Amino acid sequence: MSATGEKVVDTAEEVAEDVGHAYGSWFKSYMKIFGRRALEWFLVYMFGYYNVSFGWLMAPLFFLVLRDKRAKEKKIKFDIIRSIANADEKDIIQEIQRFSNLPSWVTFPDMERVEWLNKIIRQLWPYAGQYVKDLCKYSIEPSMRTALEEYKLNGFQFEKIILGDTPPRFSGVKVYDDTSRHEIIMDMDFAYAGDCKFEVSVSKFKMGIKDLQISGRLRIMMKPLVRQIPLVGGLQVFFLNNPDVDFNLIGLADVFDMPGLSDILRSIVTEQIGHMMVLPNRYPIQLVEDIDVVELKCPAPAGVIRLNVIEAQNLMKKDIGIMGTGKSDPYCILRLGAQKFQTKTINNTVNPKWDFCCEYFCSSDTRFGNQIHFEVFDYDHMSKDDFLLRANLDVQEIWKNGEVDMWVPLSEAKSGRIHIRATWLDLSDTADSLQLQLEEIRALQVTTKNPLHSAVLMVWVDSAKKLNQIPDPFVRLYVGNEKGETAVRQRTNDPVFEEGFTFLVRNPRTQELKLEVIDQKTNQIQGKVELDLNVFLKERKMEVIGEDYSLSGASGGLSTLKLNITLRILKTALKTDDGDGGPQEKDVSVPAPGGGIEPPAEVTSVEEVMSTAATPLMQMFPSATSSEESSIRQRTTPASNAGIHGLGRVQLTVKYGPRNNLIIVVHQIENLPKEEDGELPDPYVKLYLLPDRSKDSKRKTDVIKDDCNPKYDERFEYPIPPNELTQRTLEVNVINKKGLLFLQRSPKMGQVRLDCGLLDASKMTQWYDLAPAADDDEE
Repeated sequence: MSATGEKVVDTAEEVAEDVGHAYGSWFKSYMKIFGRRALEWFLVYMFGYYNVSFGWLMAPLFFLVLRDKRAKEKKIKFDIIRSIANADEKDIIQEIQRFSNLPSWVTFPDMERVEWLNKIIRQLWPYAGQYVKDLCKYSIEPSMRTALEEYKLNGFQFEKIILGDTPPRFSGVKVYDDTSRHEIIMDMDFAYAGDCKFEVSVSKFKMGIKDLQISGRLRIMMKPLVRQIPLVGGLQVFFLNNPDVDFNLIGLADVFDMPGLSDILRSIVTEQIGHMMVLPNRYPIQLVEDIDVVELKCPAPAGVIRLNVIEAQNLMKKDIGIMGTGKSDPYCILRLGAQKFQTKTINNTVNPKWDFCCEYFCSSDTRFGNQIHFEVFDYDHMSKDDFLLRANLDVQEIWKNGEVDMWVPLSEAKSGRIHIRATWLDLSDTADSLQLQLEEIRALQVTTKNPLHSAVLMVWVDSAKKLNQIPDPFVRLYVGNEKGETAVRQRTNDPVFEEGFTFLVRNPRTQELKLEVIDQKTNQIQGKVELDLNVFLKERKMEVIGEDYSLSGASGGLSTLKLNITLRILKTALKTDDGDGGPQEKDVSVPAPGGGIEPPAEVTSVEEVMSTAATPLMQMFPSATSSEESSIRQRTTPASNAGIHGLGRVQLTVKYGPRNNLIIVVHQIENLPKEEDGELPDPYVKLYLLPDRSKDSKRKTDVIKDDCNPKYDERFEYPIPPNELTQRTLEVNVINKKGLLFLQRSPKMGQVRLDCGLLDASKMTQWYDLAPAADDDEE
């Protein structure tokens, strides 16, 4: 009786306890619903009692409806991704095979190997927690903290990291067979829709995310291959393009889970993933000690693609005008991995001409399966921009041909086409090719105002020694307007960073590299290094390896920063097929800024054989030394030429002086057009040093009346530090004084813009064709 009786009593008590819990749960649930409804009715009553505008009530209800709709859409999407992530590979492929043709490289033996891989990952997943925690704390947390500080959200940190039980899933594996013998390149589809949970704190508020979803095309590079187990020295893991990312917010952050605010949070997360592991950025994993860490963590680019988006035609008409005819305001977004550029918007046209140039870093593996994506949109002021067309261009095609000039085939568009020109630029380790590249850039910038580059700078920040006190140091790097930062190293005087950075350089003759070692706790600079890039042009192979640089401004003068610095010159090499499918270089002639064909670098140009007679020009440079005087050329009058635009041309001498001043001599103008009534113009020249268009930046010559070929020989100066030279553009405007008196015609007769970062000391005096002045230029 006792044993059985005790068991019965225990069971009765358990039942009573369960009933009590169930009743309590039911009561709490209904009380929560009652409280919510009571609050809603109370708010409505108060709005009416105080006669508050009905709009204040509708606005939050509107956002709540949008939020509820968004939550339902996210749940459907999450369920789809989770079903894919948890499904059997063979089931997925067989289902797809019913509706479409699979790629030739997908076979059922491949699927079996993928399933084997996924089984291994499922078994290893419970042991991945500590690795993910370290990744979040030491890699993601500092980047997120910096990104959120721009939105005045400070002190971001992870409080709790739970991976959950659902691992990521891989499918669609492809291994490339035409790579180097020392590497293996493998692509696969990555899908994660797990039950993870991350809790964070921002500005003393706690919040979190759950139901994280990430999907995209992942690349794994096994490099280098070694002769000891595990046979692979390291891995480079990265997405080929920005992955699709979504998540649900919990805690205080749930308030922000509505259109607009939540989009900002998701864009920040996507941006940080892009910085860390979207092409050209890679996440390195070292497997063997004795390998080249620099090559693993910061591989040198194989080249640069210079891309020119010229124009588009016959785009869809999205805007309806007063007369019923449609137009669009198109702009183009260009993407290669995480590298993104955008053209300006051309208003009221379906045939825009952009003449937009940009440049992309390309690693040795970029040509395998990578594409440059073009998307054209119609800009709308009041609503979401309308999609117009999408097109793709294979990087392999640019690499193989050296240059392509084509109308790119469209996808997902009813009408329209886009005209692009793309050039592959190799990297040269000799300074001889710099001058030719600078000439090519000047020629290209006759039609485009976008900054182009002549070199690539690779900086490996190895370590620092003997820093002051015990800081939390990191290194910040500057090259022109570009900036990079290492991760923070906690509580150390001798931090080891081992991080690499790659910068595009406009002109290594005039630019410099700046590095600052900063204590994160106090935001104080521990020391800095400033290096003139012109020095590296004279080094063997233009590189310095393992150099210890003293940190200026550090107390005691013993602090050092260890760096590897490599400079490479961009070199245009049009390629043709040599019969074996491999590329061969061939010579390329460069269009000269004034029209015609520029001779190769070793051929003496017309400007270089000009007379060096010293008269009026020497008087304009009284401060020049004798060596400088010999390089200054006298004004000469070449054969008659109205320029490529028919507006005439101007002869200028532009040089950067020894006292940090930009010197401009306006010599003469040739073949200005007459007025419409046959009257001769009264021209003068006006200068601005952009981006400043104030009175302090303006310089003017005298007015010469009734002359289409005026001669000025007037000298002007701008004081400017060397580090700001690459950020300035000299604008030269030819103005008709008579035009100022008549409103029916523009006083501007033509314009030239010169990039101060691309000044050539060997060709200071040149003729420049006048181009039409931009409509948005101020008078």
